[in-house]
Amino acid sequence: MVEELIQTIAERQGHGRRGRVHRRLAAAPGSRPGGPGAAQEGRVALLALGRKCPKYDDGGGERRWRHQDFGRYGVELMGLAPRVACAEHGVVVAQVPWAEPGSRFTRDFEMERAWLTAVASRKTVGGFLRIAWRTAGDIARRVAARLGSSMPCMFDGLTAIGVDETSYRKGRTYITVVVDHKRKRVVWAHDGYGKEVLDLFFRQLTDEQRASITAVTGDGAKWIDASVKEHLPNAERVLDSFHIVSWMTDTLDQVRKRLWNQARRGNDKTATETMKGLKYAVPQEPRRPDRTAIRSLETLGDTDPKGQLYRSWQLKELLRTLPRQPVGQAEAELKRWIFRASHSRIPEIVELCRKIRRRRDDILGTIGPGYSNARLEAFNNKIKVTIRMAYGFRHVDNLIAMIKLRCSGLPTHLPTPTL
Repeated sequence: MVEELIQTIAERQGHGRRGRVHRRLAAAPGSRPGGPGAAQEGRVALLALGRKCPKYDDGGGERRWRHQDFGRYGVELMGLAPRVACAEHGVVVAQVPWAEPGSRFTRDFEMERAWLTAVASRKTVGGFLRIAWRTAGDIARRVAARLGSSMPCMFDGLTAIGVDETSYRKGRTYITVVVDHKRKRVVWAHDGYGKEVLDLFFRQLTDEQRASITAVTGDGAKWIDASVKEHLPNAERVLDSFHIVSWMTDTLDQVRKRLWNQARRGNDKTATETMKGLKYAVPQEPRRPDRTAIRSLETLGDTDPKGQLYRSWQLKELLRTLPRQPVGQAEAELKRWIFRASHSRIPEIVELCRKIRRRRDDILGTIGPGYSNARLEAFNNKIKVTIRMAYGFRHVDNLIAMIKLRCSGLPTHLPTPTL
């Protein structure tokens, strides 16, 4: 084989253009069926079934599969793909050992492309390997499916999972992502969000797999609560501390906007200019503010006559430190926070207090197990980077395949050379 390659390359030298190296492969005896579906107008369905069947005919003759390039020379594998007679599915195309059913590329070529996808954008990979972006998406789906089927089931051994949705396109277009907290990987992703989408995940689990899940983390979305209550009645619903603090941060910004508008309408230029610098100062922790934030926080108490913004900031800091305290002390602090918030006479804080009181048990349940959605938020950021690198995805299936390749712990690696 090496002598044939050297001879072919020697014949191409001096032409000043890319050559193409061909290697003819003989069909293996005792062919296996490629999959269900009878031959119609030269097209057959391909699916690896792994059963030996008698040969029917030579099919369409010799076929070609693109392989990894040899320097500046393209390499193609050429071989016969005969049709076989399957007792169950009729006449189908035989499976070949070097390529996936329905693919015109070898497995090594597709694995190389999948590895490059994890470190570069799809546009860069397409230009480097000289393939179209549509072909790159098809390869990503095939490799993700093949690697996923070769690993143990990701749904086995689930104990604590995190659920969140992330947007991937304008117009409130989301995908739902489920993360395994123990093994730190994405185990499931699907287009859309809501109870119906999350129900699809739980229906894929067996009774034993659902029984092993003891905790489900996420934000305060009602559709997560309803789906968990229906499918996992014994699991603990844990609110993420990140989202609890974000509720208060958003409420604090609403108070600032209301006071700023009141000062602007009253032509109070001093208060208006002071509140301009508080937009990014009040959400920060007092332990690590920048110099501009320090100067802004020093004037926080004198911003408005009733001190509403300063008192709101104090309540935000009390709620932020709540998850770091022991369970018994946190329960007493939360009771004190609810009392202060309900008597603050600040409309936005009173409204948030009703929500905190309604989710009081869930918030206290967050402190005990110590679970957090921080890893899921990190995966969401990685998904955003994937979308930006690809300049968006036309098909959500390609995005889900990329998420599996980058975030599900699939063994993507470059093909190992054999000597």
